[in-house]
Amino acid sequence: MLTSPVAVRAGLVLVDQLIRSGVREAVLCPGSRNSPLNLAFVEAERVGRVRLHVRTDERSAAFLALGMAKVSRQPVPVVMTSGTAVANCLPAMVEATLSSVPLVVLSANRPLSMLGSGANQTIDQAEIFGTHSVCTLNTGELALEGAAADNAAELRDLVRKLIAAATDPIDGGGTHLDVPLREPLVPPTLDELSLWAGEIAEKADDVEKTGGAQGSHTPRQPTRGPRKLPYGQVEVDLSRRTLVIAGSVADTAWARAIMDELADVPTIAEPVAPAPDFPVHSAAVDMFSTQVVSDGEHSAVTTPEQIVVIGRPTLHRGVTKLLANKDIHVIVLSDTRNITDVFDNVDEVGSSVRPRGEQPESWLQVARAISDMGVNQVRDGLAEHEPFTAVHAVAVVADALRDGDLLVLGASTAVRDASRAGLPFDGVQAIANRGAAGIDGTISTGVGAAMAHAHADPTAIRAPRTIAVMGDLTFAHDLGGLNIGPLEPRPDNLLIVLTNDSGGGIFETLEPGAENLRTFADGTAAFERVFGTPLDLDFAELCAGFGVEHKLATNVEELSAAIDEHAEIGGSGITVLEVKVSRRGRQEVEQRIAGAR
Repeated sequence: MLTSPVAVRAGLVLVDQLIRSGVREAVLCPGSRNSPLNLAFVEAERVGRVRLHVRTDERSAAFLALGMAKVSRQPVPVVMTSGTAVANCLPAMVEATLSSVPLVVLSANRPLSMLGSGANQTIDQAEIFGTHSVCTLNTGELALEGAAADNAAELRDLVRKLIAAATDPIDGGGTHLDVPLREPLVPPTLDELSLWAGEIAEKADDVEKTGGAQGSHTPRQPTRGPRKLPYGQVEVDLSRRTLVIAGSVADTAWARAIMDELADVPTIAEPVAPAPDFPVHSAAVDMFSTQVVSDGEHSAVTTPEQIVVIGRPTLHRGVTKLLANKDIHVIVLSDTRNITDVFDNVDEVGSSVRPRGEQPESWLQVARAISDMGVNQVRDGLAEHEPFTAVHAVAVVADALRDGDLLVLGASTAVRDASRAGLPFDGVQAIANRGAAGIDGTISTGVGAAMAHAHADPTAIRAPRTIAVMGDLTFAHDLGGLNIGPLEPRPDNLLIVLTNDSGGGIFETLEPGAENLRTFADGTAAFERVFGTPLDLDFAELCAGFGVEHKLATNVEELSAAIDEHAEIGGSGITVLEVKVSRRGRQEVEQRIAGAR
């Protein structure tokens, strides 16, 4: 048995156990203190046990890992050195935990005794993520002192606990393992590293064969029995006027099963939810709050008696208004412990349903009429192609979607415009970082999602298509996500549709966009300065600098043709399709949609 530095051996043990616990992809950031972890991962990739992705920006790295984990539902670690490198992972950790995505932050650290000593690159990072980590562990002295062989079992137990917490079907999310390490941080030679790695793996194999430790497993796949859910069964009386509202969920298979049980119930589904059997278009959701409509001869009640909420809806103000109505019986269904109860008026909580009775035919007719009204509002509002807005652009993207596509939506206007366009669609998976609804890391999320989407079937002749749609602010916020080194894997067949309206389009239709709040009497700009935040960026040049293909579309016809061409030719790597759209025109289009009743 060769004698190896404690830190190097600890890194090999931790990485070996991560792989045995289901890790198949890992994101690494350069650094000195994390050398034992990075070198252990490089050795594991060399022998075909894992695929690595290296990024120089920890925030982008964490969102890259998030994108892969969001699609694969497998744990993906992101590894970095100590100090502010760890702090840069906070936005991704917030999103991971709110969305129940198994992101694993593996941070190197100096020995904890050095905290507060003034040592370089030393901060209090052991609990840096607070409640945004579902599990925070620290190797403490295990990777610092004593014979590494004696500590291997304890290190492996920490990894098992970490991965079990990240992939827990009820309480899963972002997790954090802090690893204090002391020099020497590197092996004498890489060949010796390989020998030590082989010895460690062989010993672990022997232990598993004798039943001394848990073996490899695939995360989120229960080893026996049905999946446990946090809440019980709720009886839903379908003889009452019922509306289902489906938002983001941790497990789409669970949501699909619930929606199958309620297949005959009118459903407003956000783009990231499974497609319902009885879809109701979101554009006319306000009609459900009008209580009674009449044409002079006939009248109909349009307000539901009860609402069944699946997951976490966050997009539509009309839905929020409905959920705030204390006269409506609200049932919330969740597959995690997180419950949507913004107005403290939820009447029942469950994880499964037992429907009884049937929906009144008069109510179904009302729901169909309201949905048709929403569809017609959008169709009429977009019938004129001028001004050409992001709403038009996303509608074109929606029309071009095909079975098997993965759609990644920016968390601001893109996901709302996708709802306008009628998503969700059968056969198309859509994801968005709507846990905290931030625009952080959207390019990186899209890149990670595209690679996981393609890696799901590595034998396919052609990688399945991923389309990411985002605005210019969202794109610019994560430009570093395009910084993929020449030695790194790149996604195949990723089309990024960049709707460039030079600024914050979402504010055009919110309260700050009101005409009386745009400019002071002396001509000083208010709205444009702090809300519109116009950009003056040459995205073609920026893409060229990152070695990314760039195309431009300025109208509906050019955009449609460019998407069709990309689909037919097949994308190689990343293509950015910039779409020049009108920001101020969004107000006009929204007004046309609202007035098209």
